[in-house]
Amino acid sequence: MSSLNKLAIRGIRSFDDKNIAVIEFFSPVTVIVGHNGSGKTTIIECLKYVTTGDQPPNTRGGAFIHDPNMANEKEVKAQVKLRFYAASGQRMLAVRNLSVTKKKNGLTMKTLEGILSAADVEKGKRGTISTKCAVMDSEMPNLLGVSKAVLENVIFCHQEDSYWPLAEASVLKKKFDDIFEATRYTKVLDSIKNLRKERMAEQKVEKERLESLSKEKANADKITKRLAELSAQIAAKQAEYEEKKKQYQEVVIANARFKDQATHFRSVYMKLEQSEEKRTTVEAELSEMRLTLKEVSDTDEVLEQRLKNFDGQLAVSNQKLRQKKIALNDEEETIKDLRSEHIKLIGEQGTLQADQKVTHEENIKLRDSLIRQLSLKHGFQGFSDAPLSTERVAEFYTHLTDAQKKQNHDTKNLQVEEHSKNDELSKKLQDLRVAYNGLRLRKDNVRTQIAETQRKISKDDADLDATQNLTTELQHLVTTMEEKKAKQKKLQETFESMDYNAKIEEKAKQCREFEDHRDTLNSEVRSLNIQSESRAKLHLKQSEIKSKTQDIKNIMLIQSGKIKSSLDTDSKPETFEQDVDEAITEKEGEYRIAEEGLNNVTKRLQIIEATISNIQQQLSQKQTELKAAEKKLKTEVDSADSVQAAIDEAMEEISVRKDTTSAVAGSSKVYESLLKQGRSKNLCTVCNRHLSDNEMIVFEKFVSLVFEVQNSIRNSLQLKDQIKKTSQANVEDVNNELKEWETELARLQELLPIETARDRLKNVEIPALEQQKIAQEALLPEASTAVEKANEKVAEIRRQQRELAILKQHATTVSRIQREIKTAKEEQATLETELAATGSTRSIDDVQQEIEKLSVNIRTLERDRSHITKERDAALANQRALEVELLRHQMQEEKLHGRLKDRQTTEDRINSNRALLVDLQNQMKEMDVQISAASTPIQELEEEQRQFQLASNEKIAEAQARSQEYNRSVDRIDQQNKVIMDYEKKRLGRKLIEVIRQTDDIESRIADAQKGIEKAREECRITEREIDASGATLANLRENARFRKLTKELKHIIDEIASLDIEEAAKAKRQFETKWATAQEREQNLNRESASLGGEISTMEKQLGSLREDQNEYKGITKKYTDQLIKVKMSDMANADLEKYAKALDNAIMKYHSLKMEEINDTMRHLWNKTYQGTDIDGIKIVSDNEGGATKRTYNYRVVMTKDQVEMDMRGRCSAGQKMLASIVIRLALADSFAQNCGILALDEPTNALDTENIDALAASLVE
Repeated sequence: MSSLNKLAIRGIRSFDDKNIAVIEFFSPVTVIVGHNGSGKTTIIECLKYVTTGDQPPNTRGGAFIHDPNMANEKEVKAQVKLRFYAASGQRMLAVRNLSVTKKKNGLTMKTLEGILSAADVEKGKRGTISTKCAVMDSEMPNLLGVSKAVLENVIFCHQEDSYWPLAEASVLKKKFDDIFEATRYTKVLDSIKNLRKERMAEQKVEKERLESLSKEKANADKITKRLAELSAQIAAKQAEYEEKKKQYQEVVIANARFKDQATHFRSVYMKLEQSEEKRTTVEAELSEMRLTLKEVSDTDEVLEQRLKNFDGQLAVSNQKLRQKKIALNDEEETIKDLRSEHIKLIGEQGTLQADQKVTHEENIKLRDSLIRQLSLKHGFQGFSDAPLSTERVAEFYTHLTDAQKKQNHDTKNLQVEEHSKNDELSKKLQDLRVAYNGLRLRKDNVRTQIAETQRKISKDDADLDATQNLTTELQHLVTTMEEKKAKQKKLQETFESMDYNAKIEEKAKQCREFEDHRDTLNSEVRSLNIQSESRAKLHLKQSEIKSKTQDIKNIMLIQSGKIKSSLDTDSKPETFEQDVDEAITEKEGEYRIAEEGLNNVTKRLQIIEATISNIQQQLSQKQTELKAAEKKLKTEVDSADSVQAAIDEAMEEISVRKDTTSAVAGSSKVYESLLKQGRSKNLCTVCNRHLSDNEMIVFEKFVSLVFEVQNSIRNSLQLKDQIKKTSQANVEDVNNELKEWETELARLQELLPIETARDRLKNVEIPALEQQKIAQEALLPEASTAVEKANEKVAEIRRQQRELAILKQHATTVSRIQREIKTAKEEQATLETELAATGSTRSIDDVQQEIEKLSVNIRTLERDRSHITKERDAALANQRALEVELLRHQMQEEKLHGRLKDRQTTEDRINSNRALLVDLQNQMKEMDVQISAASTPIQELEEEQRQFQLASNEKIAEAQARSQEYNRSVDRIDQQNKVIMDYEKKRLGRKLIEVIRQTDDIESRIADAQKGIEKAREECRITEREIDASGATLANLRENARFRKLTKELKHIIDEIASLDIEEAAKAKRQFETKWATAQEREQNLNRESASLGGEISTMEKQLGSLREDQNEYKGITKKYTDQLIKVKMSDMANADLEKYAKALDNAIMKYHSLKMEEINDTMRHLWNKTYQGTDIDGIKIVSDNEGGATKRTYNYRVVMTKDQVEMDMRGRCSAGQKMLASIVIRLALADSFAQNCGILALDEPTNALDTENIDALAASLVE
């Protein structure tokens, strides 16, 4: 049971923010008295605020907090701290903080974070549960064992709201609903009902889906059955087909054998006809050959040998001719290469003569001038004369390089020496710094030890100061423990004298006796209710039978029109469902036939539409290709009528430019030949003929020009370049045009396939597709009409099926109602038999009144036993609390003894640390002296090293500058010598002489090559004439060989004709004509029968495939149906359970409400009778009026007073004292019913408006 311990208030209303006011609460009652304005109501307000988080009424804007103007502060912080024991017995602490700030426009209040913590007695610590206000608001009612509504309206009711039990109906209803927590349970009830409503709607959908799946399952079963039947039929037909096919193959083999044997005569007649035709042909061919043939007398072997050898001889001649042509081509290529090389040598000769000896002499002069400058710069004697010989140049280069090497060596030695000295100084400086740093490190360590020692001393001093009052605390603790032990002994004696357990057992025994008597009376009431209950059931069953019979008549009357239209006859209720089932079966058969017809015509329509769509797609694609081809041809070929015409034009242009190029290409070489050989031979090398006198005039100009060219090579080169430029420019232009026309020809040839494709599309493919489209579109109207008719037929049957499905539902309902009527009639007969028994002589009201009296007595005993139990528990709790405090004090005593020992240890440690501190401070002073002495040598050595580095760097820089001067001088001499040596290595003077010699040699080689070409051409012409004459001889030899072969073939044909048996062939022919027709007819019959069977099997297999496709559409339908059936059944059961839950919860709420109201009214009647001393009111009670229906009950509450069994509303009819007393009694009754785990109740000025007698009676009731 929860209880209060202490309350601390600061900064709330009249409690200022500088001091904390602490109030301790005692058990069983704490009375707080004081003058008006002393803060009595504020204490209750603080208790309510700290437990619920709600401030008192009318305290907006910070009125609940101490006014900042009174405190002369800009901001005032308030705090309410409550220490209490939770319902579980654990000690808790709740702290709430607020602040109010003064601003220009008024006050601003803030709610700060609080603390909710639990005390751990064993460890002496407190564990924080939360600091958030929202968490505290939800946790505090749980810890106190009551709801927030009970805390606000019953336990800590504000003085301004203390009359709420007599408020208006709406306020009173809200208060009681919150106290009863009715809203929470009604929400759960509404949630269950809404959930069931939603699930019922879903259940309806699921049942429709189950019905749909049931139909699909039936269709799937039919398809499966049809598949099995069709598979069996296919197997039987397949066996028959195999048998027929086997017979047919045997007949075919027999007929083939007969035909091969009987038709041998055909081959004889055919051989005879062929032989006659061959003989005629061969004789005619021999006659023609005799007219033109020149026969030879050689034998066949000799003739064949001559033909064989002739081919070999002809091959040899052809091989010789090819070799001579190859040699001729080689000579022509050779002379072409010689002429090109000749032109190149002439140009090179002119260049060498122009550039001889100019650059080489200038380079030598530059080198001599450079040597004079460098000798003066570096102090070398004897090199001022010019020009210098090669030996003097080499001598100067040797002096210069020796001086360079010496200077580089000196510079390197200087660097090594200076670096060595600097390293010695650095090493000395490093040693001094190591020693200095060691001293500094030791000093730092000593300083750290001093600081650590001082920190320890300060900490120990603080510990000593904190334990100064340990002796006083120990003495006070011992005194307190002695007082607690005496109090514990007194409580134990009081508890034993009260003998609580005996009293509780006595009350329990009386309660059991009353309950046994009440059970006996309840049994008697049940036996009295049997007859009335049976009569009520009988009346209900009769009404039920009459109602259900009328329902059947109504259904049959309403559906009579549909029954006649759908079933074509009247139907009785007994056979209604059977008639509908038969009609549904019949319609399903009609629907299956109509659907098959619809599928067939639909497939035909789809094929036609797909064909038209495919043709249209192809036509669009072809037209797009035609437009693209025409556009490309129009863009690429503008002037010509067709691509072929443009190609012919381009080929003509190419041919013209190739001829022009060939003519221009050889002009330069011919012109060069005229310049060289025309004067000596009086011969034109172009046309290979002698020149006349007139022609020689022109040629002399060229001779004079050649003479001038030989005298002045430069002039010759200029003339030759002019000639080459003229010819080469023309050739380049023609070549460029030739390339352009060749590119154009390639482009036009690429367009030729496009033109061919365009003509094919335009003239062949597109017209053919258009004709196919027209033919298919002509078939479309007929197919569409057939589909529409089939759809109308299927839709009509579906409509009839839907009407039958509706009738099926009504038929099922009629059958169900008939079964229910039968069951109700059987129950009616049973009830009529049971009504023969009679009941007891007492009335039910008498027994009920006696049961009610027993219930009142039982509740009174239970309440008394509860009060005794609470008193016993309170006494035990006080004892346990005292024992816990004693145990805590003992532990605290042990801790104090231990802390005293620790205090002595701390004093000893402080003395030791102070001695150590003095020693360390002396070491610090010695370290300072040593560090000062070690720093002076380091500074001196650093200055010495710095001066040395400055001087060393100057010496090394001067030496490096001298080395760089020598290096640059050597590089300049090397560069100039390299240019001179390159010229001498190339030997350009000798090269000019060599070029002139090569030119003369090539001119003589060109003349010799020209003579060889003429000779080779003549030999080729002779060989070609010999080969041409050998063709006629070869033809005559071949004709002789062919003539002899045909003669032998004619003789062979005559012998073959003589060997044929004509009479036997005629006999076989007559036999074949007699029997062949019958055998052929039997073969055709068997073939026809097997083909027919094959067609039937193919049709059945297509049907089988179609059925399998339909079966795939129903794949898994059995599992789906089973799952859906389970789902529907489970959903039905769940919905039924939800309905049971809702009814059970509703009954439980009503039962709980009635019991609590009865309990509250009993307590109120008891307290009022004991407290109220007047005679005008016998008692008061709370009346709850039920205003809801059977499905949803709501209650309105009112407080009434009774006088002589007459009830009157107290609101507006009672005095101020009666109003105050009634409010207190109602709060006490509510606390007794709803706050059994909470031992707290705050009454603010409960004696207000009461007279002395009622005050005394109220005090006496509170004591009880």
